[in-house]
Amino acid sequence: MGESVLKLHLAGTLAATASPGEHLQAAGMCLMAAVVCIWAGRRQRRTGRHFFAAQETVRVGHALVSPPAPTRGNRVRGRIWAGLGWFFVVPFVVQLSLAIRQIV
Repeated sequence: MGESVLKLHLAGTLAATASPGEHLQAAGMCLMAAVVCIWAGRRQRRTGRHFFAAQETVRVGHALVSPPAPTRGNRVRGRIWAGLGWFFVVPFVVQLSLAIRQIV
C-alpha cells in the first residue's frame, strides 16, 4: 500500500512540474492518436476491409485488381482499433484538465 501512495505522489509531483504548454502538447498528441484510431477503426468495421485496402477496382499494369472481400476478422480488428482510440480520449481529458487547472 505504501508503494502505491508513493507512485501517486510521484505522478502528482511530475504533473505539477510540467507547464500548461506541455500538458496541452500531450493532450494534442493524445487527441490526434484518438482521432486516427477511431477513424481507422470505424472505416475498417464499416467496410470489412483493411483501412489501407483500395475500395474500388485498381489497374496494375495490364490487369484489373478487384478489392479484397469483406471479412469478419477485419470487422473485429476495426472494433479493436476504435476501442484503442477511445482509450486515448482518457489521457486527453486528463492532460487538458491539468493544463486548465494550472492556468486558472
